[in-house]
Amino acid sequence: MKNLIIFCAIANITFYLFSFNKSQPEPIQAPTISAPIKPQTPETGAEVYAGRNDKEPEKTKYNNYGLPIGRSWLTRAESKGEHITSPEVKARFKKWKKNYQNQFIKFFGAECQKEYQNKKFKSIPAALVIAQAILESNYGLSRLAAEGNNLFGVKFRGKKSNLIKGGYILAFDDGPNNKFTRFVSQWASLRNQSYLLLKYGKRIKAKTPNLNDWLTALCGGLTIEQSKRHVKKGGTVYATSCYKGGKCYGEKLREIIKFYNLEKYN
Repeated sequence: MKNLIIFCAIANITFYLFSFNKSQPEPIQAPTISAPIKPQTPETGAEVYAGRNDKEPEKTKYNNYGLPIGRSWLTRAESKGEHITSPEVKARFKKWKKNYQNQFIKFFGAECQKEYQNKKFKSIPAALVIAQAILESNYGLSRLAAEGNNLFGVKFRGKKSNLIKGGYILAFDDGPNNKFTRFVSQWASLRNQSYLLLKYGKRIKAKTPNLNDWLTALCGGLTIEQSKRHVKKGGTVYATSCYKGGKCYGEKLREIIKFYNLEKYN
């Protein structure tokens, strides 16, 4: 828990350092990892994270890395660098983005390893949860993650818990004004996800479940068609993106896990 809180602080400080000084000559380097850094991100199709349609606030100013000054989250367009016109700034932004994403995976992966050494949660594969955080929070750069410590797009249900802060955040997901939970920390968001996945784990009959078992438990199948049939029969799914869109939620998770070799964290 302490390390995840420290990471969140480091990540925010790193982001703000980029955003504070417009004349900074070189970005701060993220810690390197043993695996080679790949030049592109996995092709998962349309984004599914809540708040993906957020617009940048009016009169947003950017530093010479293309990062907003005084704000620790990015819109979908900003995360793709669509707001940048200068080739030099775009190159610096891509370098920062690649380093930041790998930093997020490294630190969050380590925290998931600790979380799923806990006997209560040991059946949950860390790779699955890391992939969900990447997909559901845009590597921790969504507004929900930054302002509500919500890494998994968890809706607000009015429940009280020592993991949950009061109030909620409005963001576009299935509709324009969906309510989302505010967590006391990103560690609290991770622990809440662990409890949620235990419920889906009860659907698995295998004694030693593999990734396909977990994806099927979440979506009722491994493809859009299988998930649709599951829902048509009255079954429930983890997310509507299991059966809506061009690619099943479970397929997106599988591609992320494979691309970043996340099974090494299991």
